[in-house]
Amino acid sequence: MKVRMSIEQRLFRLVLWTGIVCFLAFEAVSFYGLNDVRRYTIEQGQEMGAASAAFAEQVADEQAKQRFALLAREKATRIDSEMARIKEDTELLAKTMTQILTKPDNYLPRRLPVGGETPIASGQPYLFFTPALRASGHIADVMPEADIAANAAETMALWANTYEPGHELTYFYAAELGYIISVDVMADRNENVKFYDEWYAPSFDPRNRPWYKEAKATGKTIFTNVFVGIEGYPAIACMAPYYDKNGFAGGAGIAHNIDSLYKQLATNELEGTNVNFILNAQGQVVLSSEKDGVLSAAEKGDDLRQGTEQDLAAKAVSMVEGQTAVDMVLVEGKEYYIAYAPIPSMKWSYGTLIEKDVVVQPAQAAKDHLLTQAENFFAAFSKYFRDNLLRTAVLLLLLLLMLYYASRKAADRFVQPLLTLTAGVRDIASGNLEKKLSLKTGDEIEQLAESFNQMTDELRRYIKKLEQAAAEKERIATELSVAARIQAGSLPQDFPSQEGCELFATMQPAKEVGGDFYDFYFLDDKRLLVTIADVSDKGVPAALFMVRSKTVLGSSILRTEKEGGSLADAVMIANDELCQNNEAEQFVTAFAAVIDMVTGQVSYVNAGHNPPVLLHKQEGSGAARLLPRADNPMLGVMEGLVYKENTLQLAPGDTMLLYTDGVTEAMNKEGQMFTKEQLLRTLSAGQGKKAEEIVSICMEAVGKHAAGAEASDDITMLCFHWQGI
Repeated sequence: MKVRMSIEQRLFRLVLWTGIVCFLAFEAVSFYGLNDVRRYTIEQGQEMGAASAAFAEQVADEQAKQRFALLAREKATRIDSEMARIKEDTELLAKTMTQILTKPDNYLPRRLPVGGETPIASGQPYLFFTPALRASGHIADVMPEADIAANAAETMALWANTYEPGHELTYFYAAELGYIISVDVMADRNENVKFYDEWYAPSFDPRNRPWYKEAKATGKTIFTNVFVGIEGYPAIACMAPYYDKNGFAGGAGIAHNIDSLYKQLATNELEGTNVNFILNAQGQVVLSSEKDGVLSAAEKGDDLRQGTEQDLAAKAVSMVEGQTAVDMVLVEGKEYYIAYAPIPSMKWSYGTLIEKDVVVQPAQAAKDHLLTQAENFFAAFSKYFRDNLLRTAVLLLLLLLMLYYASRKAADRFVQPLLTLTAGVRDIASGNLEKKLSLKTGDEIEQLAESFNQMTDELRRYIKKLEQAAAEKERIATELSVAARIQAGSLPQDFPSQEGCELFATMQPAKEVGGDFYDFYFLDDKRLLVTIADVSDKGVPAALFMVRSKTVLGSSILRTEKEGGSLADAVMIANDELCQNNEAEQFVTAFAAVIDMVTGQVSYVNAGHNPPVLLHKQEGSGAARLLPRADNPMLGVMEGLVYKENTLQLAPGDTMLLYTDGVTEAMNKEGQMFTKEQLLRTLSAGQGKKAEEIVSICMEAVGKHAAGAEASDDITMLCFHWQGI
């Protein structure tokens, strides 16, 4: 007999079996899904861990190399500063003695104590005679000059004693007549000067030394290589010639104990032991913290560029060329990082080596730490996955029992906040950043809603900052535009149309405002003044200095004109005024010319500016040529400079083009310059054209050469065409 089931039982079985099937299906899908998530997470985590470790290694490596390079530049700068001071003092010594010996009547004789005959204290000036002079018996003959030259001793002693205790050095004058005026500063300031037997040997004569002969022959300040002096300490000497009325009279010099440099080289400022050395212009190691080996210093060292260590030889070439870099080298089979920087005053280069392992050890440690942390994370994640899978199974069994009674309520409770969140996000996405999400679920959905609220706050603040930044940028752009119009308005635009001549000029700044300027005006009925100038640097600082330079130069010329002075006098006055209060140490090149409109006579002064181009119209000849470059300094560099004035006779039909280096140094995208030769060819092709047409042809040629490349400098041209009156 078939047993009938009630509706209640059928419903119960249906719900039960449905729940079981759903549970098994869900469990299988969950297992495989979670397992895929676990596998993907571990794989991605490993990749991210490896990438993070590699990045940390790279960052640590770059930081170490940057610090290494910084230390190299710092030491090179300190050494260069000390050498520059020695050179400057040497040249001042030579200038002082030259002034005394060329005007001896301005000084009274002064007798110095003779070294070796009386005790000489540290820092005390004294006189010494070479053995050759003693043997000749002519000491009395040189004493008149020596007594006059002794007037430099007080200044020499003052400078020598400015060095800090611990420095050991000698300031000296080695005269062509055989006497020596010297100040010896001992490391112990309380110690007297020692006079060695070698000083009295016949071979002791500074006039026979190579550095004395070189200074005499070249007339330049020179540095010696490192040598061991009679006093027994390693030293370097700087020598400069000085003169009397008859010419070369001797050499002024400073011999400096370089123990202070050795101490700087021996100081290891990086972890581990690094090698410090100095290379001279001949590729020889002149100073080193190493006592032996390929990088040790020797009095007659080999050229490191020709050494057997190929990597080191290649870097020695770069060091001699004055380059700065951090590279890897292989020395005696071991890897090192090398950092080097130039010492400009000596034309030397400072280098330091440190083992690669010392540099990369922090990077390797960071990498190992990150990889260890990643492995720990993967192990913890795997355990969490297994525990979570077990907890999920137990939880799903409980949920199966509650499925029939609580499924709808649970679904509503879970879905409703998401729907509310979705609606709020859509509102925010439409642009309503004032929208606030308010969900009190007590779980991640509530945290997500709070995150969205924080995001909208940040977006509002960010948009406000963008608006402020845009307004500030617009204000700056407006001010620069006004400045550009003001600058353009300060340049004359009404070009003279007097019969027999044409004039046209243009200025195109590389930025909103520039440092070039031109000017022209009539000094009287027949004389026209034209000026063109180029201020150092670009942009606003150059524009400000341009205004000052234009004003000072113009006022100096007009004032000198009233006083009857020359154009060269006006330029000299303008230079002195520009040097005053020039805290930014800016300078300007300038070309100023006065043109007689009747005779074609041109008087001009070229203050370090590009030589103008003269396009000479003559039968059988039309080629453009550069005016000879005048030997005049730039304006604003040093007060008291003297400027030379030159003259030029124009023939009817001649054209003169003034320009700044923005024309000849205009570069295309390949870095190739326009050059003076190309400018000359362009002008030769424009013979017979009007002034404005010539300027237009040149601008077109420069633009065609640049081919869209960004201008690197201001471009200014002024063209004057004289037909004769």
